[in-house]
Amino acid sequence: MTTKISNIVLNWNGERLLGDSLPSLSHQSYLYREIILVDNGSTDSSVSFVRGNFPEIKIIQLADNKGFAGGNAEGLKIAEGQFIALINNDTRVDEKWLENLLRPMLQNPKVGICGSKILLNGTERIDSAGGGLTTAAVGFSRELGREGALFDKSELVFGACGAAVLYRRRMLDDIGFLDEDFFLYDEDTDLSFRAQLAGWTCAYVPSAIAYHKGNATSGRLSDTHIYYHTRNLEFVWIKNMPLGLMLRFAHHKLFQEIGSFCYLCLRHGKWVPYLRAKRDALKMLPGMWKKRRAIQARRRVPNAYLRTLMTSMFSWDFVRQKIRQFIAG
Repeated sequence: MTTKISNIVLNWNGERLLGDSLPSLSHQSYLYREIILVDNGSTDSSVSFVRGNFPEIKIIQLADNKGFAGGNAEGLKIAEGQFIALINNDTRVDEKWLENLLRPMLQNPKVGICGSKILLNGTERIDSAGGGLTTAAVGFSRELGREGALFDKSELVFGACGAAVLYRRRMLDDIGFLDEDFFLYDEDTDLSFRAQLAGWTCAYVPSAIAYHKGNATSGRLSDTHIYYHTRNLEFVWIKNMPLGLMLRFAHHKLFQEIGSFCYLCLRHGKWVPYLRAKRDALKMLPGMWKKRRAIQARRRVPNAYLRTLMTSMFSWDFVRQKIRQFIAG
């Protein structure tokens, strides 16, 4: 109990959600911690609800919505902990969540990220068993939709979902925090990629259990989700993918782009947010290329190691998962 954890909860008009998430944080078995709620310019009564029911929680009340990255960055500014835990306002965690997440970091100083076993709320099915990365540099939730009891093995993985994750403060000092240019979506994939490039590792901790409602704020196929996800996928690729792997898997990237276009535009008619995302990604290319130079200059691992962390877009397990998602709509 000598290691302090700062738990940052980001909220935007989530009063209806906080009654589940905040009590689970307040009753953690690990006591040397603080809880920081960052309110992203809510127009509901979220702040007054927290002040009235959870007086021990520190509140940062922002005038404007700074997105997932910018909001959490504001929380980091006042965080006192050596470890930084992020949790979505639509996520509820088990009593030993923090205690179990912290253990691998105390055992191994190279572990910079610990990811939870995240279950779909109200079920025992996986929402994320750690994060994976395809050979097209697209992040995905490992074992999505499968029975949670099957994935109780702790292991090193590519990354972790930002809905319930623990970061080592020293790692963030080394590689930086969430990229605020992303605003929303895929910032956790970008951070995990930067961490791996710099020689840090990520542990999947199945004993750290969280229940996630998933897209409770913006909706999975909303224009907001499609715009930021489509744009930010380009940022992850441009910033982090080493040149050798870009060339090696260029056809995988092309296949992914064609599939995304067919699914979003041809099947769901989301032409406007999709094309706007591609346009804006091109506009922001010079800034992302500048970030790329700095990231690649700090790289400490070879391409062969990074390749072991990637899942081929044409592997049966990944294709099966995408087919299930396509059928579900």
